[in-house]
Amino acid sequence: MPNRGGLPPRNPRFVGRDDLLTRVRGLLGDGPVVLLPSPEQELGGTGRTQLAIEYAHRHADAYDLIWWIPAEQTAGTRASLAGLAQRLGVPEARDLNRTLGAVRDALSRGEPYRNWLIVFENANRPEDITPYLPSGAGHVLVTSRDPRWTAEVAQALPVPVFSRADSVDLLRSRGPELSAADADRIADRLDDVPMALDLAAAVRDATGRSAAAYLSDFDRRAAEATPIRVAWGLAAEALGAGVPGDRMLLELCTFLASAPISWRLLWAARTLPLEPELAGIVRVERRLRAAMRRISRYGLAELDPAGERLTVHPLIRGMFGQELSPERHEALQRTVRGMLAAADPGDPDDPAGWYRYAELAPHLIQSDLLGGDAEEVRQLVVNCVRYHFARGDYDSSRDLAGSAAARWRDALGESAEQTLLASFHLANALRAVGRTADARNLNLQTLRTQREVAGADDEATLTTANSVGGDLRIQGHFGQARQLDADNLVRYRRLFGEGYPTALRCANNLAADLRLLGDFRGARVLDEQVLRHRQAIFVDGHPEIVATRAGLAFDLFGLGDYAGAAEVLAARGADLPEDHIFALWAGRAAAMVARRRGDPSARALAEANLRVCRQRFGELSVDTLAAAVSAAHCARADGDLDHAHELLERAVTRYHAVLGDEHPFTLAASAGLAGMIRAAGRHAEARTIGEEVLGGLRRSVGADHPFALGCANGLAADLAAVGRAQQARELAADTLRRSRAVRGPDHPDTVACSWNLALTGGDDAARQQALDAFTKAYGDGHPVFRVTAAGHAVETEIDLPPL
Repeated sequence: MPNRGGLPPRNPRFVGRDDLLTRVRGLLGDGPVVLLPSPEQELGGTGRTQLAIEYAHRHADAYDLIWWIPAEQTAGTRASLAGLAQRLGVPEARDLNRTLGAVRDALSRGEPYRNWLIVFENANRPEDITPYLPSGAGHVLVTSRDPRWTAEVAQALPVPVFSRADSVDLLRSRGPELSAADADRIADRLDDVPMALDLAAAVRDATGRSAAAYLSDFDRRAAEATPIRVAWGLAAEALGAGVPGDRMLLELCTFLASAPISWRLLWAARTLPLEPELAGIVRVERRLRAAMRRISRYGLAELDPAGERLTVHPLIRGMFGQELSPERHEALQRTVRGMLAAADPGDPDDPAGWYRYAELAPHLIQSDLLGGDAEEVRQLVVNCVRYHFARGDYDSSRDLAGSAAARWRDALGESAEQTLLASFHLANALRAVGRTADARNLNLQTLRTQREVAGADDEATLTTANSVGGDLRIQGHFGQARQLDADNLVRYRRLFGEGYPTALRCANNLAADLRLLGDFRGARVLDEQVLRHRQAIFVDGHPEIVATRAGLAFDLFGLGDYAGAAEVLAARGADLPEDHIFALWAGRAAAMVARRRGDPSARALAEANLRVCRQRFGELSVDTLAAAVSAAHCARADGDLDHAHELLERAVTRYHAVLGDEHPFTLAASAGLAGMIRAAGRHAEARTIGEEVLGGLRRSVGADHPFALGCANGLAADLAAVGRAQQARELAADTLRRSRAVRGPDHPDTVACSWNLALTGGDDAARQQALDAFTKAYGDGHPVFRVTAAGHAVETEIDLPPL
């Protein structure tokens, strides 16, 4: 049996279509096939989905994998493909787009399955699924109502109505007592449309109505509408005549999407004001489940074998909707919106509740949830925005947030609380998809409005201010970020207390600012405070504790306390997946610490960290680039200068593209590249790069920043090597003076500056003093002594902390 995902059960009442199934099989060998309504039945109802289901089951033995994808909405398509990624063993990236691209590529390569069938159901916009269409030895089958499919994308195959023989077979399979002549008369009235025939058979089966009685009822309505609409009308009438509440329940379902609707979702309506007939059904689980079975029995929806979920065909939904008066439409829509809001599990960041949001999210459009006027309804929209973001579907998060912000701006005004909340989440999504300038501008605009309307101490205002701080860090404006986050922290602590979770996050952000500014002592004090509070709240191994330990390790690394950093990291636990962002930060710090301690495992740690970063975030992520810089330093320490140069050269190019030419991280990575060129003996070239980079760093972060000091230390060595001895001594002396003032005389990088200055001055006593200091800092046998024994300058590599 093939691996299966989402494939609906086989229809035991499927009849005929043998020629059509043979054509599908033949066409799939030449590329994707799209099943469309026939021209004479453009509304649908010709059985495209049933044909696709039957094909998948009939030819299951020919495939290693069959995956069914509900494609009515892009978010549903992407969620199903994410599930396929797990089945294929494709590593999950932080950005779902990367995961989906990897799914497409794995299918195209035939890894791990060569023969596969992917079915996109209700893909009514070709452009929505085109990016996900794989090639290779597998097959792609699509059902759609949209005629705009081109031959370059898929081969169109119109699905006609039944032949008369198939119509008669279907009717008689549901009603064996029906004569061939009566079946022929019913089929003639229904124009052989499969959905209409199925409805007729279901009504006769449920009511025991004779062929003559059914035809009489049909003729009574036939002048009013098309055959399929008449068949639907008779089914809806019969359903309502049995238990009136059943029809009302189905009317609610017409405001939901074609995705499966669970009884639990319908049950959420039990707390709402309802008509007595409907209330009597939804407030008792067994009655609700019985109503779902009756709706299915009349052919008006499909019920899954477990009796858990109803699926309503788009055509059925549309016909119900056309029957409603404006007042009835408004009342039902309000009830559905309330029902969806009542089913909101809350806390969209918690993966434990994602399966519930996966059920709710497809129904937002059909119910027009964005148009709801109740606050809890709009909050569900916001929570769905956040759910998409939390699971890495940034495109869906951005699209929904953008729609919400635009609708609410028009309906509620620019300064309404939930308009601003949607704008805040939109900025997050924009930043995540790389539109950092748009995110920054939107966040600033939102923050200004929130301060005017709600005040600077409002919790939502503070949350946006935190986000603005993140924007400033990404821009490289570390000082501005520190100023904003310090003000935020004062407000958080005054309003909520020092140990309040969001106050701790703000303190964590301020520590990151201080670390980026080179104030490792200040960052350490904050991180130690945050760690104590978080340990009192969470169990060890919780993501927020891991994040704080990683930050503290970077602080201690910056202070030159490599043993202390290693101790902090050793206590962090292993509860997080290796590709969690906080685990990756800790992993990068571990590789940096191992390198500085002379541990030969450093390179393997750094390369493993870089590999996972690439899988999780892609090549252009700032976390991947920082991991590449650290891996380059480890490769150099391991003697592999060529690989180190390659890593840094690529990282510098990408930093220029992602963060810009003047960003401190771009300049710091460029200083590292100059170090690789210096190690290759090309001092004149390294000097040119170093002088330009040092100027940029002094402008952006100041001459006393560790980035600038590391660059200046290397540049002094280049100046000495090209014969500029006096300039080299002056720069080396200035760098040592600044390093002593900023980092202290015993910091390993200060000791390296002392050694390098002694080299330029030829002072044996100063050299010995530096060697003694190295012994104190590193202990005997450290690799640094191989460098000093050869009379070479000691590099002070620049590693990059998290942004």
